[in-house]
Amino acid sequence: MLGQAQYISMGVTLFIISLVGLYSTRMVKSSGDFIIGGRKLGPIMVFAGIVGAFAGGTVTIGTAQMAYMYGVSGLWFTLGAGSACLILSLFLAAPLRGKNVDTISQFLSGFYGNGIKTAVAVFVSVGMFIQMTVQLLASVPLLASMFYIPPMGAIILFSCLALVLVVGGGFMGAALVGVLKLVLLTVIMLLSGVAGWGLLGGLGGIERLSSVYSCLDMFPRGIFTELAGWLSVVVGFISTQSFIQPVFAGSNVRSARLGAFLAAIALPAFGAAGVVVGIYMRASHPGIDPVAALPLFMLVHLPSWLGGLGVATLLVSLLLTASALALGIATLFSRDIFPLLKPDSKDREQLQAARIVVFAALLLSSVFGYNILGDLILDWSYLSNALRGVTVFLPLLGAVFLTNRLSSGIGIWAFTIPPASSIIWLLFFPGIHPLYMGLAISAVIVLTGIFFPGLYKKKGSGAR
Repeated sequence: MLGQAQYISMGVTLFIISLVGLYSTRMVKSSGDFIIGGRKLGPIMVFAGIVGAFAGGTVTIGTAQMAYMYGVSGLWFTLGAGSACLILSLFLAAPLRGKNVDTISQFLSGFYGNGIKTAVAVFVSVGMFIQMTVQLLASVPLLASMFYIPPMGAIILFSCLALVLVVGGGFMGAALVGVLKLVLLTVIMLLSGVAGWGLLGGLGGIERLSSVYSCLDMFPRGIFTELAGWLSVVVGFISTQSFIQPVFAGSNVRSARLGAFLAAIALPAFGAAGVVVGIYMRASHPGIDPVAALPLFMLVHLPSWLGGLGVATLLVSLLLTASALALGIATLFSRDIFPLLKPDSKDREQLQAARIVVFAALLLSSVFGYNILGDLILDWSYLSNALRGVTVFLPLLGAVFLTNRLSSGIGIWAFTIPPASSIIWLLFFPGIHPLYMGLAISAVIVLTGIFFPGLYKKKGSGAR
């Protein structure tokens, strides 16, 4: 049973977060404000937007769950995110921000033509939908520990809170709450990691524990499985509207690059703290549900007020990531699909469509999440990233670095065959990660577009 101090600190934290989210609604005057914050974000806000969108249930609760079960291999997810942010900062932020577009598909259509927008929007949205559902999975044990409600009640409550957070303030709401969340999450994860490290007895304690279960093995499920997880995050992160949306929203290229670089440092640090906690909870509480490792640690092993603040921060992290993903789906729909359905639509209509899609995405995610309760969070996250990555990653690199050599005629093939093949491969050959098949097919299409351009249509006249 939670104590009074824990409930008070949780309530105060959630109240302050809600005030920030409600204040952000005053900053939304157009669909551009709702979706990309009017391109007003400095480097700290870009950084907060990236971390706020990504550091949700997978980075925190999912990483601790994986570490509880398999040890330090739980680091692969955040190592992949850090690698992706570094690539984004060094190589991709400048060309992406320099085009003054709102979505990945708008950027890609500048090279491959408008015919690819729908395919990109659909497959990337499916991947983001899965990742959004992961946040719901992570919220169930968290809300159960806070309010003692059944799984379905936790899912409904979480969806309603996410809806309130994003439907009013959109991107500015997510970014402003992201700054506050960033401060809280950094403090609470750092303190949890330090506390877990001390309780374990440092590296010596971890080494002693490794004789009980292989907690120091970076490849407990096989090298190809674990590397596929890391690679799926690298390619999936860069291919995801929600995670690079802060780059589009940067006030200039410098802000976009610096914000991404700061995220490359922060995200692996969060993962390391989650891994330490997961390993300790395996040693001290071997019979619990692994997904509850991190929130239970905060409630049991931190001071009462700090534990309440920590659990509330985790909830906000889940909410912000879920709402950012819902916003990413809404952005793709309102910018890339809705104008095809209604070519003469006004800005106010696009704003309304975006808000309706946020609601619909959260509703469908609730139904899907209820049906996959109990599954390993990181496995669904890896699948989500893989689907997005095989759709966008290699064609995106081609559009950035190979504009004078690559045939733009590969577009429709590159954005449909690899993700469709990955889904088919997953259904019929589940033993091998679908990422490998999808990336291999994507690579073949891109390479033939370079060396055998005659196989495809003549180069389009899009922006180069």
